[in-house]
Amino acid sequence: MLIINGSAELMKENASFKKGDRHEFNMFSRDMPLEDQLSQIEEYLVTRGWDNIEVTNNGIVEDPSNIQHAVLVSAYEKAKSEGFAVTINNQPLV
Repeated sequence: MLIINGSAELMKENASFKKGDRHEFNMFSRDMPLEDQLSQIEEYLVTRGWDNIEVTNNGIVEDPSNIQHAVLVSAYEKAKSEGFAVTINNQPLV
């Protein structure tokens, strides 16, 4: 499973986040490599209101038992069945 870290700007009104703020994200992709997934990743985030996407890091999760955070475990499981899953950090980047 591919894991992607980066940031994106919220482009739509949202009950949880302020439009125009940039937030960090973690994203899981069932398919690899990253280069083959970039347009799908962009489409996935843009349809959810995020744009100006900047990927800062990526890697491969070979052993999901190493994921310790419950939200990330849930996202990993969702990506296994749906192809993609993203988590957004609640605090905007300053």
